[in-house]
Amino acid sequence: MNTGAATSLAEKLSQRFTAAPSSGDPGALASYEVDCVRPAAIVQPADASEVGEFLRFAAAEKLAVIPCGGRTKLGIGAPPARYDVALDLSRMNRILAYDPRDLTLGVEAGVGYRALSEVLAAERQFLPLAPPFADRATLGGILAADSTSPLRQAYGGPRDFVLGMEFVTGSGAQSKSGGRVVKNVTGYDLHKALIGSLGTLAVITRVNFKTFPVPPIRAIFVAEFADCAAAHAFSMEIAKSPLGPQMIEEVSPEAARLLSSLPEQGTGLASNLSKALDERVCSPFTERWSVVIVAAGHESVVERHARELRSLADRSKAVQFARDEAATEEPNQSALIAALCEFPRIAQQSSAAATIFRIAAIPTAMPALVESIRALAQRSEIPHATIARSSGLIYAALLPTSDDGATVEHLARASDEIFRVAAELGARARIESAPLALKRRVSVWGPPHEDFELMSRVKKVFDAAGVLSPGRFVGGI
Repeated sequence: MNTGAATSLAEKLSQRFTAAPSSGDPGALASYEVDCVRPAAIVQPADASEVGEFLRFAAAEKLAVIPCGGRTKLGIGAPPARYDVALDLSRMNRILAYDPRDLTLGVEAGVGYRALSEVLAAERQFLPLAPPFADRATLGGILAADSTSPLRQAYGGPRDFVLGMEFVTGSGAQSKSGGRVVKNVTGYDLHKALIGSLGTLAVITRVNFKTFPVPPIRAIFVAEFADCAAAHAFSMEIAKSPLGPQMIEEVSPEAARLLSSLPEQGTGLASNLSKALDERVCSPFTERWSVVIVAAGHESVVERHARELRSLADRSKAVQFARDEAATEEPNQSALIAALCEFPRIAQQSSAAATIFRIAAIPTAMPALVESIRALAQRSEIPHATIARSSGLIYAALLPTSDDGATVEHLARASDEIFRVAAELGARARIESAPLALKRRVSVWGPPHEDFELMSRVKKVFDAAGVLSPGRFVGGI
């Protein structure tokens, strides 16, 4: 959109809708860029009815709209085909209903994760989301991106504890799915289709959650192994046991070094973690593969974990097994756990050309997949780091030291190979973070999906005019 047309659109929107105070400011617009595509204006609705009114206008005017909140995940997905207006939901930040006794919660999509966590903590409750960028992420964005959490091991993913949603389709129609209480059994679970849709189907305006009690005690254990296969076998033994820990994270030596050597200078969470990750927290990490286990519950439960995990570690030929005694001082706060949750963010900030794969795989295929990525990265002379979760997820980060044209060529070849290996092992890979030059060379969603036709039909039902986030999802949806 040329400068004159952009100015005209911004003025028209400011007359009809609630625009951001700095909607016409180039600096403000730059902070809403998606892969170097800048919107012409920013709209900040106050409620769902304003979202609906604006989207009806956008559909009539054939405007491309990208919903956002904390803007921590705008880099996920392909570059937008078009982008005219940023629909900023940050004003929609109210807690609409909270009943601690019934463990139910209803919030607007713009509520910040950290602010909500503080409200829940006052009632000794929490949501098992634990997303990266926790200090800035909003609930709507977390769900739209389907942010992963190490707590999935014990609590499942958002689809398991989101009770219902209210949302606005691309045509401006307000709708809802699910309910507001745990026992709701009516209607279709349409809201589950919105989780992970990256804002391409509808704009989430309200979310109803099931909340969980904060465990009285939490303890962290770290076992070290000679290689990934041994670490993964140990993780699988834990997963098959009756213990039921909160987290099981397999950490490569390279990822351990990355988490243990955050920059001393900087801003935001990385700087805070660099101070918090002192020698006591990081001492378990060596050049070996590490398995981090978090046990939570009453003291008897935690002590049972301590006994049985040590026994399992001995049988699994662990090189070392230790309990992080520092974590017991404040059982529900740990810099190590925060660093594991923030791994995608830390990896992204460690390299100008960071290329981070998120791979869903069956547990039996994970060691072979991790080893293939490690061998590929070594052949390509690209630094890398990996975290694997026994629930079936791998984060593999390629972290080159430069971002020049030759580096992008290496990354493109490596990415093609990772997608190929993942497909051969029955896994589904996608790139969550990458330099724009690589996105222009390689599809971040990998080869075409067999369910693309079905996804296209769903897109037309929710957003027939193609208003919402055009081009960003699989196959350019």
